[in-house]
Amino acid sequence: METRTAGAAGGPGKPTRSNPGRAPRSDPTGAFYRSALYSLLGRINAYLLRWSRNKYRRLKGRKKAQEAWNQAVKRRPRYFAHWAWVTWVPAVW
Repeated sequence: METRTAGAAGGPGKPTRSNPGRAPRSDPTGAFYRSALYSLLGRINAYLLRWSRNKYRRLKGRKKAQEAWNQAVKRRPRYFAHWAWVTWVPAVW
């Protein structure tokens, strides 16, 4: 039998059988430098934009891809967890 306490084998932040949909979250206590995370999160956005450009033919151009990105961010600002901090895409992608 599995317990639902913080001392369970899975730990408080990990998915368990009783709570499989729990998403990992960033540390709100400030254990990481946010300034260091911004470049990493921006790079993730660059990979997402590159993936969409390769998947959808209509987004092959940079301008159209950037417009689609801006609309997606405006439409669903919390679609990805990291968009809470960074919604921009680096210039080099």
